Amino acid sequence: MSFLRRIVAHKALVFAFAVLVHAQTAKDLDALRGKTVPDFQLRSIDGKVQRFSQFRGKVVLMNFWSPY
Repeated sequence: MSFLRRIVAHKALVFAFAVLVHAQTAKDLDALRGKTVPDFQLRSIDGKVQRFSQFRGKVVLMNFWSPY
């Protein structure tokens, strides 16, 4: 198989996978719509304890990462 054909096949496979994941995610989101997220707490960079309930009614973007 030529290099160009492999790239096209790979892109088609990735696209198909993305469509399937999106469809499943949308279904999962519909099941969660209207439910409340459990309250939890995390320590911020400056050492203060932040509770998730403090942000009720606001958009929250959480980015979890690990240096390991």
